[in-house]
Amino acid sequence: MHAPLITVIALCYNHAGFLVECLDSIAAQTHADFQLIVTDDASKDNSATLIEQWLAAHRPDATFIRHERNRGICTTLNEALAEAKGQYISMIATDDRWTPDKLGTQLLFALAQAPDAAVIYSDAEIMNEQGQCLGRRFIADHRPELAPPSGNIFSALVDGNFMPAMATLIRLDALRQVGGYDESLSYEDYDMWLRLSGAGHSFAYCPQVLAHYRTVSTSMTNSLFIRPTAAHSRTVIEIHNRWFDSGLLSGPQARKFGAKISDAAYNLFVLDDPQAARYLRLAARCAKSPRIFTLACAATLGIKRTQAAGFMKKLGLRSD
Repeated sequence: MHAPLITVIALCYNHAGFLVECLDSIAAQTHADFQLIVTDDASKDNSATLIEQWLAAHRPDATFIRHERNRGICTTLNEALAEAKGQYISMIATDDRWTPDKLGTQLLFALAQAPDAAVIYSDAEIMNEQGQCLGRRFIADHRPELAPPSGNIFSALVDGNFMPAMATLIRLDALRQVGGYDESLSYEDYDMWLRLSGAGHSFAYCPQVLAHYRTVSTSMTNSLFIRPTAAHSRTVIEIHNRWFDSGLLSGPQARKFGAKISDAAYNLFVLDDPQAARYLRLAARCAKSPRIFTLACAATLGIKRTQAAGFMKKLGLRSD
């Protein structure tokens, strides 16, 4: 049987208001020869029904992975990768959309690259909830000082994630070589970019705007900046701790990673997470901060943050 070069994976969770627009942008691709896998991770709205209706009308050959209970994006992606037949993977959340030439442009670009190019990435226009473009670009929004790099970009990624996941094309064999997505994490992209680049895979920047990234007031990303969950904080720690002792970080990068670990561990302490003490001890090793060391001791002894505050004040240490 014919195997297309690209597998498209569309990921849905409570995107009923946007997903048809996204799926229509997939169907409108000028490069139309691709395998389509659509997932729904137990949406609480009518997303799954809308997906079934759209697939029946437009792509009855597509694979639909529908969860009855929420399993998380990393598990969902690994399921989809197990079904993938293409040499390249292109993923999109169903609240975003592509330009019609996204797949064709990146495929031609990928085929012209050296064999070690695992990820082709482009830029994305930022749009609001209503789909109106805001005159901003994804990469510049995340790293305004950065000229998008190609080749070995590990150090650039260590300095901060700037990759628009919806505007990438990734070699499937590279994803499999690094072991797929880590299902213990609550989000997937930054960890994967670091693991791919850290394993020596090169990235290539395709200088076009090929996607639209939607900012939604109730999105997981926006919510996490306001009130990080315990799962998000544990993921931050695991991602940054993975590289802390790798020998690949500069002194300033290691200090930055230590601070990230410390902030996330402190948030677990605030949330009374049962793993807070373990993570604070890890943070104390990474950051070498008297404040974090004291908090680690308090958490290990079962002392709550509110109880520890007075003692830390006497020591001249802030508890927040």
